[in-house]
Amino acid sequence: MKRFLLICALLMNGAAYAGSIVDQVQATLTQPAVVSGRFEQKRELAGFPKPVASSGRFLVARERGVLWTTERPFASSVRLTRGEILQKAGDTVTMRMSASKEPAVRAINGVMFSLLSGDIARLEQNFTVTGKAGEGRWTLSLAPREAGLAQVIKRIELSGQKFVETVDMLDANGDRTHIRMLDSKGAAALSKAEAAQFD
Repeated sequence: MKRFLLICALLMNGAAYAGSIVDQVQATLTQPAVVSGRFEQKRELAGFPKPVASSGRFLVARERGVLWTTERPFASSVRLTRGEILQKAGDTVTMRMSASKEPAVRAINGVMFSLLSGDIARLEQNFTVTGKAGEGRWTLSLAPREAGLAQVIKRIELSGQKFVETVDMLDANGDRTHIRMLDSKGAAALSKAEAAQFD
């Protein structure tokens, strides 16, 4: 997760660019105020024979932030808000980054929202986007525009229908992260229990 956040931190510069495939995908995607569901993640590390697997739940609230809660193989969570990034293992805080001290926090937040909620137009500011769309399904390939970003990440593949269903990230060093987004559903607002997790 820390490497993923580092990648997001590099996505701070780049000019907006409009393309027809992006317009087609944005028209297909559902973008409610709140998106939640389950995730399954496999991380393949160069030089290691077996992938590292994890699973849990995610919640993306446009007005509040992102919750990424790992349930297996051990409990941990990452909460991103406009003011900070907070990582916990159980009840123990393992990392805290404040936007007042680390300006990249706001950019990381925005990119995380884009990846998990399917804001392809925002991602296109930092990536060259190619792909195809038809009959309600779509696939996209994102290649970094900036040389600095290309030193960290080689490519991101996205696919889905009304929601993003898979994120496949290939790092420049050969590591690969594959995320399946399952049982995604939208809502107009957070429940009281969900809102309390941002307090």
